[in-house]
Amino acid sequence: MPFSPKEIAMQLLKVGSRKVWLDPSKMETIQKTKTREGIRELIAQGLIKRKFTIRGSYKASRGPFLYLKQDPSLSNLNTNNNVIDQ
Repeated sequence: MPFSPKEIAMQLLKVGSRKVWLDPSKMETIQKTKTREGIRELIAQGLIKRKFTIRGSYKASRGPFLYLKQDPSLSNLNTNNNVIDQ
């Protein structure tokens, strides 16, 4: 199954499609490259880069999964781990 250069770059950089930047001025050169070796060379030349963001993932910003729903059985859980009820 043939992969696009962006899909190969995603695998090599271990990021999603939104994090891969392809140089728009060299798009013809990038489209001609079909091998992993060629994509590695383009990454070394700087024609393909990984985008960095300041914020983290969407899931991490949502908080812990345990407290998404208000479950009555969880009401007796103590949210402060330093205090022990006796």
